[in-house]
Amino acid sequence: MLRAVRHLILRAPLFMPLLGVVGCLLGGQWWSLTVIALFVSHLARAWRVLLCTLLCVGIGWVQEHRQEHNRSYLRQQLQEKGYVHLEGTIERKLSRGCILDTGFNGVRVALRGDIPWKTGDRITVYAEPQPYNPAPIKGMFDTKTWLHSQGLAANLRVQRAEYLEPSSGWLRIKGLAESVRAGLVRTLMPPGTEDDPRRQVLCSLTLGDKSGAEQSVINVFKRGGCLHAFAVSGLHVGIVSGLFYLLAFRLRLSPRTQAVLVLILVGLYVMVTGLAVPAMRAYVMVALVLIGRELRRRVDMVNIWSLPALLILLIEPWQLGNAGFVLSFAVYAAIGIGVRVCMNVRPWLQPDSYLPRRLYTVWDDRLCKFDYILRGTVIVSFSAWLVSLPITAAFFHTVTPYSFLTNIAISPLLPLVMGTGLLASLLGGVPLIGAAVQWVALKCSSLLIAVVSFFASLPMSYMPIVPQAVAGQGMVCNLGYGESFAVLGNPGLVVGTGSAASARFSTEPSLFFSGYRPAALLQIYSGDKWDKAAAVLKESWPQMQLLSINEQVLHISTEAGAYEVFPPPPDLSRSLAENHCPIVRWHRADGTKVLYVGCASALTWEQLPTESKRADILIVGRNDDMPPELKQLLAESGAVRCILLPDVPSQAGNAPIEGVEIERLSDDARILKF
Repeated sequence: MLRAVRHLILRAPLFMPLLGVVGCLLGGQWWSLTVIALFVSHLARAWRVLLCTLLCVGIGWVQEHRQEHNRSYLRQQLQEKGYVHLEGTIERKLSRGCILDTGFNGVRVALRGDIPWKTGDRITVYAEPQPYNPAPIKGMFDTKTWLHSQGLAANLRVQRAEYLEPSSGWLRIKGLAESVRAGLVRTLMPPGTEDDPRRQVLCSLTLGDKSGAEQSVINVFKRGGCLHAFAVSGLHVGIVSGLFYLLAFRLRLSPRTQAVLVLILVGLYVMVTGLAVPAMRAYVMVALVLIGRELRRRVDMVNIWSLPALLILLIEPWQLGNAGFVLSFAVYAAIGIGVRVCMNVRPWLQPDSYLPRRLYTVWDDRLCKFDYILRGTVIVSFSAWLVSLPITAAFFHTVTPYSFLTNIAISPLLPLVMGTGLLASLLGGVPLIGAAVQWVALKCSSLLIAVVSFFASLPMSYMPIVPQAVAGQGMVCNLGYGESFAVLGNPGLVVGTGSAASARFSTEPSLFFSGYRPAALLQIYSGDKWDKAAAVLKESWPQMQLLSINEQVLHISTEAGAYEVFPPPPDLSRSLAENHCPIVRWHRADGTKVLYVGCASALTWEQLPTESKRADILIVGRNDDMPPELKQLLAESGAVRCILLPDVPSQAGNAPIEGVEIERLSDDARILKF
């Protein structure tokens, strides 16, 4: 037994140090992994592995605590002064801002504001803390979690920034690589074609540039369970390596020249596409395989898998909390196991089992090759899906039941899209040839989008891990800046969405991760801004009915109950948009009544029939022109519970009213359920 353990350890000597470092970085009860790695190495008398494990654990522990100490020092400065003066190099551009590497022992910060410079430029900034609220529901974007997963010390708002000089280090090379990528992107997406989803997919999938991708296109790949194909990852590096190796083979180069050429070209590709962690992991593994083969040394895939993970964690310990890092290495491990299973599984489609291989016909050989490809694709895709399922549930709180089917379906398309996309980016400016290659690339991209869209449109293709909200449950949510929305029942009526940005990043995730299925949407304001917000929810729930406010009382019903929408009087002043907000009455199936007054005017309330004013729960917002009196609303409705929406004057809800429970929607209580 000990001999077998020793043999396994010596075949992959880097696995035990990796296990020890993971346990050290996770801390707590996970230290048991470190103890196990040390104990097993000692038991097997693998002294070099034991010393290597001790050394790596020590380096990892020191590195993590040193970086955390420096981050804490910066946070303390912010807390004491309220601002900070920093100098550093732009590491990566964000949608509005950048990540700044201060050069102070690994301290990096997120800067929010107008940063016109590019990656690799040194700048000096005066910044103050950017306030943010924690995510009210698990699964929604959480700034604190994001900062931790990126190893950032703080989220800062820029007050003043100045350009210093180009950096002379590694980030300068990265900036030059991004400039090259920007030029290739302009070839794939010339001015005037930014709205073309096919070109957005080509730029994202081939070059790793998602800056021009619309959220609706990203959502299609997310709901289809193949968002990993929308950004450069280990899969893309593997495909590109295969394409370059095939090119070198067709050129009849020597094996050593082929290996050198593939290493150089794939290295340039990884650099141009942004040096993502999954891509770097795949490149290191490809390089080790090729170098090991040229040196005629035994290549152990567990050892090769362990080396890039160990190097990344020793340099950037915070990567262990990054979903991309965990998924990349876990899925590769699953793929390796799947390949081994595929090699041992009996062929599904084969000629007579008793027929010798030398007697196979040409069609028999082709059938065997097809069987191996089919078997490998299915087993590998299923293995990767099975491992990614709990990881995506833990990090993103979602489940994609059909994702392994989507990956099987798109597996023959990805090499086509990647190959034609690379050719189009390189040859796009060549007359005739460039146009022909781009046409083929766009056709391949269109076919890929169609396949992914089919799986994304299937029922329950993308689900939260929370149970569905009960039919009689309602919810109000504070969107910030005085905006809010309410959902009455499940499936029920959604009242308001906020702006298009609020609908995209707050309203839709709140509904989704709370387990609601909107049956209808009542947008309380009119205009192009609000139409765009409604379109965001329509993407997620295509069957949702859009309601418009007219002069007649609107009646609708769902499984959650019946709804009455009372419009404002037609002669009401239009000085404020709030005056034209309707009042919604919800008759729950259990007999209780909810009255959503929102920011409707006093005249709208007065026109309601007396019987329609009766309710058990009252939801009241702010109206600056003709606000109804809260005490009058409570007295006439007879409500025993009142929910005040954001920005309602504090004096309106401070005075206690006997027999009435008053709750206020605020930054601290962003979501209230009733």
